[in-house]
Amino acid sequence: MSSIKFEWLRDYIEREERITYLKWNLAKSKAELARWVEGDLQNVRLTQGSLSANLENNIILLAKELDTLYAEQDELNSLIQTFKGVDQQIVRLKYIEGLSLEAIAETLGYSESHIQKRHAEIRKNVCFISEYMANIHKYHNELETIYKDTSIE
Repeated sequence: MSSIKFEWLRDYIEREERITYLKWNLAKSKAELARWVEGDLQNVRLTQGSLSANLENNIILLAKELDTLYAEQDELNSLIQTFKGVDQQIVRLKYIEGLSLEAIAETLGYSESHIQKRHAEIRKNVCFISEYMANIHKYHNELETIYKDTSIE
């Protein structure tokens, strides 16, 4: 159950990989567009169904997706920054880099039992916050339902 609560941390690496791919694809597409506009292909006619005919639209879409991923990555970084000190390092190493608690202890120079205790405390806090936020969302929805039922149209 709590592994689901940390899923957002595992998404971090996937987003980084997607951002890297999109940056490469965007640069490649821009270079190809430059060839069609002012380079060696400027005198070649495009057919309506060709991939190159949609380069400008594809570049816009790639840039929008990249902007969205950057914004999501910033949000994830902000969440990770809410953990302080060794807790932040434990979260990053465990859930982003996938290290075991034993490897984290070795990396950070702490005893394994200390890292296990800190990790248990982190999990407990994340579970509490997740449950608290779920309850707030539930009560908010209930209040909205009550408000809608009692409002005069």
